[in-house]
Amino acid sequence: MRFLILRILTHSELGMFHEYRRQGKEGSKQRAIHFHWKVVERVFPAAKDSDVIEMILRYDTDEGISEVHQWLKRQERNWRMEGNCPTDQCYHFVAPGCLFAMEIEAGSSPATGSWAVFPADHHVTKAILADGESSRLAKTAMVALYDDEGERAWKTLSEARPDLFTAPQKETAMVPPLPQVPLNGIELAPNPARLVRILGSVGHTMPSAVADLVDNAISADATKIDITFGRPDRGHGRWMSIADNGTGMDAATLAEAMRIGSSTDYENHSLGKYGYGLKGASWSQAKVFTVVTRCDGAAASHLTWDIDNMDGWIARSDPLAPWEQEITAIWNHGTVVLWKDMHPPQTMPAARGLDPFSSEIMLLERHLALVFHRFLEAKAAGRKKVTITINGHRVEPNNPVGHQLTSAFDAKTIRIPIEGGDGKVFVQAFLLPSEDEIASHYKDIGAAEARRALDLLGLHGKRNETQGLFIYRHDRLIKWGGWHQMWETNDEKTKLARVVVNFDKVLDDAFKINISKQIVHLPMQLQTEVKTLATAARKASQNKYRKPRQIPVTPPAGVPTSKNSGTASGAAHVAGAVTASLSGSAGTKSTSTAAFPQVGIREVRTEKFMWKVTKGLTGSVDIQVSELSPSLFALVRQLRSDPGALAHLAAFLGKLDGVEVQKQLMAEKDA
Repeated sequence: MRFLILRILTHSELGMFHEYRRQGKEGSKQRAIHFHWKVVERVFPAAKDSDVIEMILRYDTDEGISEVHQWLKRQERNWRMEGNCPTDQCYHFVAPGCLFAMEIEAGSSPATGSWAVFPADHHVTKAILADGESSRLAKTAMVALYDDEGERAWKTLSEARPDLFTAPQKETAMVPPLPQVPLNGIELAPNPARLVRILGSVGHTMPSAVADLVDNAISADATKIDITFGRPDRGHGRWMSIADNGTGMDAATLAEAMRIGSSTDYENHSLGKYGYGLKGASWSQAKVFTVVTRCDGAAASHLTWDIDNMDGWIARSDPLAPWEQEITAIWNHGTVVLWKDMHPPQTMPAARGLDPFSSEIMLLERHLALVFHRFLEAKAAGRKKVTITINGHRVEPNNPVGHQLTSAFDAKTIRIPIEGGDGKVFVQAFLLPSEDEIASHYKDIGAAEARRALDLLGLHGKRNETQGLFIYRHDRLIKWGGWHQMWETNDEKTKLARVVVNFDKVLDDAFKINISKQIVHLPMQLQTEVKTLATAARKASQNKYRKPRQIPVTPPAGVPTSKNSGTASGAAHVAGAVTASLSGSAGTKSTSTAAFPQVGIREVRTEKFMWKVTKGLTGSVDIQVSELSPSLFALVRQLRSDPGALAHLAAFLGKLDGVEVQKQLMAEKDA
């Protein structure tokens, strides 16, 4: 995993160079180059458990190129490059605005690479800053570019300093001579590498690409699918294997499967469609992918597509490396797809307490648990139960309407006329339980289980965004959330309503399903029928929304509650607002003993706000706090067990938002 890291150096970092200090320009004692946490997480996604990342780096000295042991050291959220403060006079030019460039191979431990600094007016600096590849430098001051993302910047650096930088080598496809022009036209074969890059940009995420390969495994009657996502710092870079115990393929079938737009005849219950899923999904995630397969009683065979080596559209069958043989071993029958040189995501996923690598695994598990829940539950028609594991951990199904408190409306089968007959669509509406119903159901089990149930019901996001249609094709979920233009918005009061729609292959054209099986359109006839069924669930959700709270929270003895009817003005506007929120109207003592609203606390990782106060479906209040305000972060933790104090805090923060205090604090922070 080779990355090119670019940074515009600031005054505070230049003390790392002795020449800058000798000239009396040093303004701080930092003496290290700052590395943004987003860059470190992208380049070293498995570095969570370490506060130090070891590196062996080459750099300029007065005597030539030298190699030294350096490291990245965690400093709160960000990192610093330490271990070397050059004393060489060749850095006499350093000044704010210089370009720092580092080439780093992050797939080994310690990481290896090189770095150099270029003056602000150097042609290398000007060329890189004038190119769109460096556009993110304007916002973040540091970027990490992988492979093609930094192709031109890498080329510029390697031409200027070939002793420190080596641009990724790409095999140039041979351009065959133009054939003799026939009377009716000319054959124009596409450039393989360029076409493959186009085909790989169909909009897949890593979870959706893996799901496409799981489709293939299930279509091959697999009952066990094992996914291995290799740690990127173990010497083989970023790789993944998807192994199944399906029927496997012989050599001829494998060759056809590796063809773009293969002529495979899909059975009626197959999850495949265009003969493109294997290739499109793989190329969207990796530069190289190998398929190893074996039928019962036959020898294993394999073929490889490598984006940088596709002359003549020849799939390679070169011997596999020992580690690849171990990963792709098949005992009796089945198929293994191995992705190598996988592209890192532009923005690494983040979850509290997890490194980006583990966060990617978590997102993959959540996606597969939802998309294939019917197969995992043994509820897919005509299919045996399927087991999916990721790095040895079993994926548990997440049925979006499977909670025992969910209410089901009458199901309906709708017939859609197609050529040669009718296609059938199964439609059923559901009403989810409210937060209060979940809390009551789990009150004897514990709040943690209640939160987990709500998280699963909300598909690990906002429940308001997951209301609407859940569309299945052959029991495989392909689209979820939203009302597909039947209603313009996701109303907060209808967030408990979901409608399941299931169709089979014969209706693919009617549903306008796209090549990645991620976009689907409902026929007009079906929309009319579905809207009638959905209306009942939406009304039931609205009625439940209007019901009074079932579980009031009693305030602690001796703690008064209040209603705010007072206002503040003039220079004491903020102070008056706070006083009003805590003590009632000016000059009026509150004696109300009404129950406090239920207040939930969420600690989030974001740079968008310090706090956010939102009101829930049943009147409950949710306070989100980020680490941008350490004092507030600590205060909330202290008040967790005091519902009265939390209620007052929510009112207090709401008043501050009313006079835009947070907006001013954020502006001061960014200044």
